Amino acid sequence: MNERLSRMMQHGVRALLVLLLMALTGACASLNLNTTPGADAPPAIQLLPQAPGQVASAFLEAWGKHDYPTMYGLISPESQSLYPDSVFTTTYENDDAVIGTEATDFTFHDTVQQGLTTIINYDLTIQSSFYGEIADPGRTMRLTQSPNGWRVAWSRMDIFDGLAPNVVLEEVTVRQPRGNIYDHNGELLVEQDGTVVTVSIQRSNFPDDAACLDTLTRVFRISYLDLADLFDFYGSDFLFPIGDLDPDVYAANEQEMAENCAIQSFTRETRRYAGHGALAHVTGAIAQIQGPELEFWRSKGYASDALVGNNGIERQYEEVLAGGPERILRMREPGGSIVREIAGVSGTEPQDITLTIDHDLQMTVAQALSDAFNYASPSWAEDGRSPGGGVVVLDVNSGAVLAMASYPTYDPGIFNPDTSIYLVGEYILNLQTDPRQPFFNRVIQEQYPPGSTFKIVTTTAALAESVIQPDESFYCDLTWNGSQYGDTLDERLDWRALEQGDNRHPTGDVTPELALASSCNPFFYQMGALLFRQRGPTTLMDYARRMGFGSPTGLDLDTPPEVSGQIPPIRAVDEAISSAIGQSNVQVTILQMARMVAGVANGGTLYRPYVVQQVGDAPPAQPQVASEMDISEAVLAVVREGMCDVTTDTTYGTAWFVFGDPSNNIPSTPYIPCAKTGTAQSGRTEPHGWFVAYAPKDNPQIAIAAMIQNSREGSETAAPIVRRILDYYFQVPPELVAAYPGWWTNPYNPLPIPEGSTGG
Repeated sequence: MNERLSRMMQHGVRALLVLLLMALTGACASLNLNTTPGADAPPAIQLLPQAPGQVASAFLEAWGKHDYPTMYGLISPESQSLYPDSVFTTTYENDDAVIGTEATDFTFHDTVQQGLTTIINYDLTIQSSFYGEIADPGRTMRLTQSPNGWRVAWSRMDIFDGLAPNVVLEEVTVRQPRGNIYDHNGELLVEQDGTVVTVSIQRSNFPDDAACLDTLTRVFRISYLDLADLFDFYGSDFLFPIGDLDPDVYAANEQEMAENCAIQSFTRETRRYAGHGALAHVTGAIAQIQGPELEFWRSKGYASDALVGNNGIERQYEEVLAGGPERILRMREPGGSIVREIAGVSGTEPQDITLTIDHDLQMTVAQALSDAFNYASPSWAEDGRSPGGGVVVLDVNSGAVLAMASYPTYDPGIFNPDTSIYLVGEYILNLQTDPRQPFFNRVIQEQYPPGSTFKIVTTTAALAESVIQPDESFYCDLTWNGSQYGDTLDERLDWRALEQGDNRHPTGDVTPELALASSCNPFFYQMGALLFRQRGPTTLMDYARRMGFGSPTGLDLDTPPEVSGQIPPIRAVDEAISSAIGQSNVQVTILQMARMVAGVANGGTLYRPYVVQQVGDAPPAQPQVASEMDISEAVLAVVREGMCDVTTDTTYGTAWFVFGDPSNNIPSTPYIPCAKTGTAQSGRTEPHGWFVAYAPKDNPQIAIAAMIQNSREGSETAAPIVRRILDYYFQVPPELVAAYPGWWTNPYNPLPIPEGSTGG
């Protein structure tokens, strides 16, 4: 009896403890029994929050963690019947995205229980990624008794008071006008709310068809091929906008366009890009946010229909040019009435960007490229041959980019929704699929075999390593046999062996200076072999790296990023021989080549090229030395003399006729450029034409590199383009400016380059 009583008392104590625990956690505890199949242990008991304060606290804490399943489990059955789980979760996901909810903090005040209902008064603070702390005091939460305990009688007004089902929670952003982009002289390159003139044409109305095509291709820097595509697309009887012009350009060409083309025009305000494509690969463009980036830009306070920079300076300095928006979080009724403003943050002023670019020089470079491709359209620039080219101009003594142009190009304004172009989506798609890649910046985004321009490196290495002396003579024949050095080819040719008529003769005895001037292939074949065998397999490529090749230059334009080029290890003597003439697997960028030339001109300093001169009111950028070539002045002096001979020595120079040839009515220049031609195997019949130079000879100011893909010899294609640019830079009188070569209008004459060789 006593033992039985004892057991009853023990059970009574246990029952009392359970009742006390239930009282502490709520009137009717909900037990969650978790069992593991096959386990001997008793079920685990999980006590969910039941008291009103605990339920409310758990609900608000889960909100701060975006734990929507827990929140949904804490709302009443009646609320769950009104708001299915998917609706509840989507509501919070959408509203939290607008609020920028990161965490919640709350303080409970009065709690009033009336039968099966409890009212809790509290203050809430939401930590927002957009607005900082959003304080929302004096809130009320209502809870009701349910079979599982107290649960939140939820509605959308538990997010914010007044947020009825038909009320929109929205963020309003107010942005000030976007900043401008200037050249280094303060001239506008990109102007917000600038004026442009939109020109429309209808081919059936052209008074003079041929004259009109010539006018339009020049004024709009558009190719004959692209113009023909437009006519195919729109038809000859349809009036359509060909594009926009700057007001001054329109004024200068209005009469000619009216007489030859019977144009129609109107002015409008938009974000104006000077030259409408002349600098597109540097400035980039603004465009509407694309789907994959929507979440990223919304997190930064952009509306879904906002315009943002999509490449170039516009993208890289988006936050500077756009500034920070004023942001307001508010509730709005369907009719437009504002129910409540919840939070707001002030914006920041947009800032202007100043570039190192020279506006007028940039326009000249872009025009020179466009005119060259149009003028040579019957020859090396005909459809299916050269897809394009690039030019860059650097300040020799700072690395500042004065001009950078890639051809073909595009008008950045086409990405702005206010563009005048009809069916712009299809227009852009055609550009994206164009095999000539008009969106591609050839100056920094692609690497090419340098051909004979690399002979500057080989000359430097051979002299610096004393493989040959500055006054030592070498006989430059039409052929060269390197079997004694281990060359695998029976014979390699000088580029003059490919010439026709009287030009096909050996160069004869040359010093290193004249070997560079004449681009004597046999000399460089032998230097490549000797450097490999006598100084080691890495020697030539070590000098290439010292002169800036094989890694990015560090240009501060990183959208798109520049490629690094390719300076591969040399494993055999035949690779060394081919590499010495800039072939084999050697690859460089146009920008790297310009910087190397600048380094030769200034005494061996490689500056980090830069295009951004100043951001807002910040101090202007200062030149940065990337490295020193560490090459003696005596060696560089020989290299410079050889480069100067290229344009002045009528016996040995490979481009003297470009800079003064009275017999062909080419006027001589009042300045002396020092240069190197290059004609590189490209994998096709048409080689890449290079021309690199610095000028003037006695006081170098600028370095320039030009490359025309799949064209002909560098002296024939790239050099005349560089001549036009230099004529402008040095303000040569019009009567001394050279016209483009007449043979550019003749049918193309292939220039096959044998394996293991290169052009001059």
